[in-house]
This record gives sequence, C-alpha cells and structure tokens, in this order.
Amino acid sequence: MSPTATATKWTCDGCELSVSSMDGEQTGLPEAWVSSDDGLFCLVCRREQAAEDAIASAPDDSPVEKRAEIRRAALIEFEVLRNPDHPDGVIARTCRSSAPAVAKARERLQMPAPDPRKARAN
Repeated sequence: MSPTATATKWTCDGCELSVSSMDGEQTGLPEAWVSSDDGLFCLVCRREQAAEDAIASAPDDSPVEKRAEIRRAALIEFEVLRNPDHPDGVIARTCRSSAPAVAKARERLQMPAPDPRKARAN
C-alpha cells in the first residue's frame, strides 16, 4: 500500500503488530511506519532491521562486545537520520545512550547538530 493510502487496519510485515482506529474508520499510515517494496514496517522493526544490517556487515569472528557496539552505533545513526532536528539528548534517551555518543554519530554521518533555537520552538 502506498504511504498516502488509507486502511481500516495496518499490519507490520515484520512483527505482525496491527494498528487500527477504534471506530473502524479508514486511517492513514501510522506515524513512523514506512511502506516500501519490502513491505510495511513499524518503527520497532525498522530499528531492528537497521541494527541487523549493521551487525551483518561485521566480520563473523567479531566478539560479542564489538557486535553490541556496532548495534548501538547503528541504532543511534538510524535515529539521527530519522529525526535530524531532534537534540542529541532526546535521541540519546530514545536509544538508551549518551548525548556524546549521538554527537559522534552526527560526526560520522557528517550531519550538523540541530539548531537549538528550533528545538525550543517545537
């Protein structure tokens, strides 16, 4: 289904979570969900896929600690790309990480920090 389509019920192709309107009315695609050629995915599944893709790129003999580090970095980068205008602290709380880790991710992605004046206006 296209992102502009409406439905009475949306179901994630990853985890099979279903979302619908309590009154049974047609509703648009839930916020933070995406519809792609691969299917329809909720935010949780999108985060998990970002982490899995990053871990898959690691050498097979990577230790558990290195895989955990790769996973954390991938989740932070996913959130920075998804919400580049969110302050580092907000993204850090979302990822259960630290603001400096988010700042490092922005550097890796060559993305500037958000304008603090815009963050206060929201």
